[in-house]
Amino acid sequence: MKKSIFILLILVSVISCNRIEKEERVLVKPEGEAVLVINTPKARCHKCQKIIEGGLQKVDGVSQTILDLNTKQVSIVYTPESTTSEVLNATVEKLVKEIPCK
Repeated sequence: MKKSIFILLILVSVISCNRIEKEERVLVKPEGEAVLVINTPKARCHKCQKIIEGGLQKVDGVSQTILDLNTKQVSIVYTPESTTSEVLNATVEKLVKEIPCK
C-alpha cells in the first residue's frame, strides 16, 4: 500500500511539471531597448518560471522577462546601456542551476 501511494505521488509530480497551459503574456519593447531570447530547455514548471523571471528582474537594466514554458525560451527586454547580452546569458545559466526541474 505504501509503495502504491509513493508511486502515485511520483506520477502526480511528473505530470504536474509537464502540463503547461498556453500563456497570453505579451512582450513590450520600448524604443531604445533591446530584446534577447535565450533557450532554457530544462525549465518545465511554474516554479522554474518564477526563479528565472524573478532572478532576471534583479539585473540592472532589465525591464521585462517572459519565460514561455511551451517553447522553453525566455525573452528579456533590457537597456543596452545598463547591461549586456553576455551578462544576461550568464545570469540565465546561473538561474537554470537553481530550478527544480533538471
